[in-house]
Amino acid sequence: MTRNGLSRTLQMLNAEWAELSTSPLPTPWLLAHDGFEEGDTLGDIPRRVRERPDATLLALLTLHRGGDALAARAVIQAMVPKMVLMAGRDPESSFDDYLGALWLRIVTYPLERRRRAIAANLALDTLKSVTATARAPRPAGLVWEPVDPLDDAAPVLAAGVRLGVIDARTSRTLATVYLAGRTSAAAGQVLGVSADAVRWRCSKGVRALRAARDELREAVAG
Repeated sequence: MTRNGLSRTLQMLNAEWAELSTSPLPTPWLLAHDGFEEGDTLGDIPRRVRERPDATLLALLTLHRGGDALAARAVIQAMVPKMVLMAGRDPESSFDDYLGALWLRIVTYPLERRRRAIAANLALDTLKSVTATARAPRPAGLVWEPVDPLDDAAPVLAAGVRLGVIDARTSRTLATVYLAGRTSAAAGQVLGVSADAVRWRCSKGVRALRAARDELREAVAG
């Protein structure tokens, strides 16, 4: 977020959501959470999150783990106001920094052991990640690594390609979304594919990276 107004990424997110907001909720969403009602649209998601935050976010994160990229996009939109607030208070890091860190937190969120205060956990984990990246010392001649190697997406993607977990096309798609902070539609314009194709590649790539988490951590750390 710039100090003079909304970042381009935030404007793009809001524009994309405005287009998506009138779409009815997918049937699997209605089955996943009794707080979703027939006739709800994507535009109702932020309200549902405010009404029943843990149940709603748990349902969306579970859907995302099953390969539903749109569910992660809905979580992002529900968390945007908090990301704007945190970025506005941060003199060192931008909204795009917070968005990229939030994506990673959503992808790696431990559903089995952190089922309460999910919104607060996502926000705090995002803040910790951004703060650690911005303030970690980087002495000349030394390569800095996060405490958890998987906190930094770029080397994870490189290791994923090197180990054959994902291919180069998937890596580029993930980088265009997660590292550059682009929406699915904007990433599709860069990559020359549809927004749906971007979401599908991201879902497939994230599942593959998650399955190889331990192997990737060792490769990145080592």
